Amino acid sequence: MFRLRRSAPHVALAAAAVATVPYVVLKLMWLSGSTIGITDAAADAEMEGTRFVVGNVVTVLLILVALLFLIALTRPWAQRVPTGIVFVLGAGATGLLAPILLGLPLGMAIQLTVLGEVKPAEDTGMAPWVFGLVYSGFGLLAVAMAVLVAAYVVDRWGRLIARPPRRPSSAATLGGAFGLLPFAGAMGYWGTFGPGTSGPQGMDLPAQRTVLVVTGVLAVAAFVVPFLSQPARRWPRIAWLITWTGCCVSALQGPTLILLAQDGDIRPAIALIALMAVPGSAIYGLALLRAHTSAPSAAVEDPRVDREADLQSPIPDPG
Repeated sequence: MFRLRRSAPHVALAAAAVATVPYVVLKLMWLSGSTIGITDAAADAEMEGTRFVVGNVVTVLLILVALLFLIALTRPWAQRVPTGIVFVLGAGATGLLAPILLGLPLGMAIQLTVLGEVKPAEDTGMAPWVFGLVYSGFGLLAVAMAVLVAAYVVDRWGRLIARPPRRPSSAATLGGAFGLLPFAGAMGYWGTFGPGTSGPQGMDLPAQRTVLVVTGVLAVAAFVVPFLSQPARRWPRIAWLITWTGCCVSALQGPTLILLAQDGDIRPAIALIALMAVPGSAIYGLALLRAHTSAPSAAVEDPRVDREADLQSPIPDPG
């Protein structure tokens, strides 16, 4: 059992490498002028445009940064990685990958049940295997990152997150309500009834709409969980996981929908909720973290939490 636990980070890192290689190779081939996976002339011309060239370069760099980040987490000096770097990269990975990891498998199952098949939209200009390669790679990368980052956080800050998030202040609550709830409502509406003319275009299939619904649920959960004193006190690490995930998703998915807008057509409603969600979710999440880290250990309402922390987190926080 101990040997399995020690080998888990190395297995996760190998899985992350396997997940990134096909995706990076495909992107590099497109950047070199290859038409592999492209099924029509319009998509080929679009791929050569500035928007897609820049997007492909940026996504390749992001994947490489993610892989380097995961490698760093498995090194002996990982505990000395500056907190800010872990925070920014961890938040970015969570916000971008959590909806895919949590929403896409469920969405594919729903689409298979409703339509009897799992396939991308007809007018994408891409071969179906491209989407299978890209999203299966993202899913595997998300699982690997979840394993490695979760293990790292528990190892470094386990005792800190053994106490549940504190009820937010009035100002933080207002900021969270301003950013998280409209975003959640819009995602839930577009996911349930379809994007229509105001939502993210091209996301009409059940699998895609399920991802939108899951994104909205995560945003609501992030806002609500800190107010649920009893469940949060009973499962503090799960409470922090939900709050962290929902805030990161809300902060990043709005800008992502703008950057990935079909044909570059940015819908005003999406721009508006992104403009609200990014600062609102950041204010809410950072306020919760600040209040939690500044509170003395004696402020824990239930002394059993500290005793459980000692049992669950034998490795002290190095600083």
